[in-house]
Amino acid sequence: MPHRIAQALALDPAAGLRDVDQAQWAHLEMLLEDAGPGELGAAVNAFVAAGTSAVVGIFDDDLLWASLVVSVDNSGKPASVSTVRGPAAEPGSDMAKAASEAVKWVQTHHGPCSLGFFVDKAHAAELLKASDKAAAIRTASASGRLVLSPVPAALAMALA
Repeated sequence: MPHRIAQALALDPAAGLRDVDQAQWAHLEMLLEDAGPGELGAAVNAFVAAGTSAVVGIFDDDLLWASLVVSVDNSGKPASVSTVRGPAAEPGSDMAKAASEAVKWVQTHHGPCSLGFFVDKAHAAELLKASDKAAAIRTASASGRLVLSPVPAALAMALA
């Protein structure tokens, strides 16, 4: 598994890699270039319920530029990672529609999806650099370039 993503997620070496779109994966590697060790892993631990999956989509205009699906086992540890395939990854769909398609794809291929986080590339980069992540998420939301669905209660409370 590519080192940068595994490090940012604090993945166990036994975690599986499946259904990876190489272009999306390469974009994700670039985006996470400066991510701290375990930075995404902490978010997974805080906001993804055991036995469910989370999907993150990064958009460049209305094209899914990068994605990450993290499936968490029943003990709460990341068990597998992948990228989104299917209609959500096809060009020509707006972010809200693509986000809905991505969540459906995750539910079909990975089981229950407890978190869907979709944002444009510029706000994703700002979020990764921000010391106040909640403020960066609110900024993306105010710009209309964020789709959160589904939203776990813990994340909703953190953003309130």
